[in-house]
Amino acid sequence: MSPGEAGAADFVMSSDIRSRVLGHLTKSPMTVTELASAESKHLSHVSRALSELRAQGLVEPMSRAARERRYRATDEGLAVYVTFMKNPH
Repeated sequence: MSPGEAGAADFVMSSDIRSRVLGHLTKSPMTVTELASAESKHLSHVSRALSELRAQGLVEPMSRAARERRYRATDEGLAVYVTFMKNPH
């Protein structure tokens, strides 16, 4: 595991919502609304988690269209999630 992946894994593990959102997005692309429904969380809570994950380069939007934009895990996000699943603290 690279130092960057270790830091990103710690970042993801420090928040239940970030880890669950990243987990969903490693399986299939989803919208904020779909993620909020899956997690029974308010849209703003999920949007904040997505913004934080996006800033770390772990998720990305699939298009520029804002309406019902789908997000997916990046290759780095997938690697971090696999690391997290192998070593849950």
